[in-house]
Amino acid sequence: MLGAALPLAAHAQWTAQYDAGLAHERNFSRAQQGADRISDTAITLRAALDRALPAGESAEITVGAEARLARYTRSHGASYAAVGLNGGWRTKLGLGRTAPWIAADASLGFEDAGEAVRDALRSAVSLSAGRRFDERLTTAAGFAYDRREQREDLPVVPGYGGKPFSLQGRTLFARASYAIGERASLTGSAALRTGDVESSTRRNFAIFTAANAIANDPALGADFIAYRLPGARTRTIGGGVTWDFGRRVALDATLIREDTRVAGGLDYDNVIFGVTLAYRP
Repeated sequence: MLGAALPLAAHAQWTAQYDAGLAHERNFSRAQQGADRISDTAITLRAALDRALPAGESAEITVGAEARLARYTRSHGASYAAVGLNGGWRTKLGLGRTAPWIAADASLGFEDAGEAVRDALRSAVSLSAGRRFDERLTTAAGFAYDRREQREDLPVVPGYGGKPFSLQGRTLFARASYAIGERASLTGSAALRTGDVESSTRRNFAIFTAANAIANDPALGADFIAYRLPGARTRTIGGGVTWDFGRRVALDATLIREDTRVAGGLDYDNVIFGVTLAYRP
């Protein structure tokens, strides 16, 4: 969402961006029963370096790297440090600012968490298309594939894998941004993801029979178990506002709701509120 306020420069120079924020999740454990639902707030820091290289008359290739930190106020074992690489290709299908565009993006990152069960290698690829209709309205839509591979296998139940945080999924998404005046813009997004999800609860026979991987999740408590649930469908709707303080600083506030449906009635929902301050020197 900050992309509307702080666009990448279209020339071959390295550009840096630094973010600091707060993110609160109402159901951080992704649990079904009220007694297992844990809310938590994370303090987040991010530093990124990007470079855009021309690749023809109307195309560009972007390469970059980033480092992230997240510190949870309650679930300390879920806090993590991460480093990653990303790259993308984008081209316009015509001339002028309102010409439509298409893009392909990929990312790869390592996460090191306070508890080994949450250490992971993350990767994602996406294809998208969009258009700026005028000076105020821009839209985009696309398809993404995400994969997370838990670094250690930590089985606790015979016959079940010990990598509940090894997940993969496919997502259809759409987003839009509408500028209000010179400094503010409204953003909206919607997505539908199908694939694996992870849910952490206390011992629960219903979720035990539906899971295909199980491990202890001490990040949330000594009696919490992490379960991988296949075939889930998650609908996400989000909105936000971005305020540009100038060419270098922007403040972004977002509200996101996730509704996940899993076979066997193991449904859950989550609400995420975030505030991020971004600085680009």
